[in-house]
Amino acid sequence: MTELSTSTCAPKAEDITCWPDGDGAHLGEVWRRAFDWKSDDYDVVLLEDTVRLRELGILDELS
Repeated sequence: MTELSTSTCAPKAEDITCWPDGDGAHLGEVWRRAFDWKSDDYDVVLLEDTVRLRELGILDELS
């Protein structure tokens, strides 16, 4: 994976959403409305942004 701190790429279904409560899911699941019961205040973290994924503690889970 490439080390990025920011990216200008368009989000993809495989990218990660992170809610303030620490929950997360693939963006495609959110787009398919599997998480409609959760708030819409999530952040999208691109898979290429390994810096942010490491900060969130989920990089190893994705590798």
